[in-house]
Amino acid sequence: MNQIVEIAQVTAFRTHAKLLNCRSLALHCSPKDAKTRLMASLRYLFRSATVSEEREFERDNVARKTEKYLRTNPLDRVRDDPIYGLKIRHIRDGLQAEGKPIQGLILDIGGNTAGEATVLRQEGYRFVVGDINELALEISRKRVAKFGLVAPEYVALNALELPFPENSFSAVTIIEALHHMPDYDKALAEIYRVLKPGGVLYSHEPNGLNPLRRLSEWRDRMRGTIEKSFFVSQLQTLCKRAGFREISVRALAFGVSTWKAQEVPLYRRPVHYLHGYLQAKLPYFFGPLDIRARKPGRLKDQTPEGDDWKHLLRNPINGKPVTFHGSTGRWVDTSGEFWFRDSGGIPLLIRSDANPCRSD
Repeated sequence: MNQIVEIAQVTAFRTHAKLLNCRSLALHCSPKDAKTRLMASLRYLFRSATVSEEREFERDNVARKTEKYLRTNPLDRVRDDPIYGLKIRHIRDGLQAEGKPIQGLILDIGGNTAGEATVLRQEGYRFVVGDINELALEISRKRVAKFGLVAPEYVALNALELPFPENSFSAVTIIEALHHMPDYDKALAEIYRVLKPGGVLYSHEPNGLNPLRRLSEWRDRMRGTIEKSFFVSQLQTLCKRAGFREISVRALAFGVSTWKAQEVPLYRRPVHYLHGYLQAKLPYFFGPLDIRARKPGRLKDQTPEGDDWKHLLRNPINGKPVTFHGSTGRWVDTSGEFWFRDSGGIPLLIRSDANPCRSD
């Protein structure tokens, strides 16, 4: 874990250095060179983050909060944090097809430490939680064991190359994660591909009309991550372009999560609580967006049994099924071409983590 934190800190330092480069060197170069460096820094500031950059940032972010995650039972948070409980209710309401709760497998993309999926797993929902940051998934697995909860399933993945075949899931959730994706169209196309006909998409994303959110995005860019927001019409167009129907996008009346408020420095808390007040009173401008859509068709929903979901795992490069080899502790595709690491029972099915079998 210390190595992960060290790598992420170096990445953050380099990001800050690039952003501040023009200011520090402007004193020691010609006006023409200073202008060139300024334009380069501005292009860097407005760039799209790569998958690897986002992965490194999230590893660092989660590593710093490990102790807090491990000492917090998600069920206690639902009880003690009304806004978090409200968020769970919205997700639960979104996981319905033809007026009935989803019974089949649900893929949660960008699930981080799987708080929402863990809560709903205790109610019987069958979640497979996917995130590009395997450290977050490992923390979730340890936390579930610590509090004696029923665990969701886990797989490290890249949302732009989901390691599953077509028509695999009854529902997909992507909670506050789509805006991190470098390519929205590709992410939604992948979600559409792995959903069963009639399957449900539920998402929860930042509101592009929110001026306070927009200001925070600049701050986060300086920290080394890319934060963005969406407009209602933008999300409707993206979902429609991916092939979804019955698309609904609306702003929700929300507020301040007491758990998240603990992370806010004292000098920023007045603005944080003002933001929560505005979310509750003026949701059209300040409330987060609730996105619901369906893949055309009639859903054949059924409850999976045991580890049946593992037969769905695929190599994200060639689409071949992967199986776990206990003797080597690896996930190997059926072509014998590639193998992937296993991290405490969590398959790491990400292209950059693939290893050619012939090198062994």
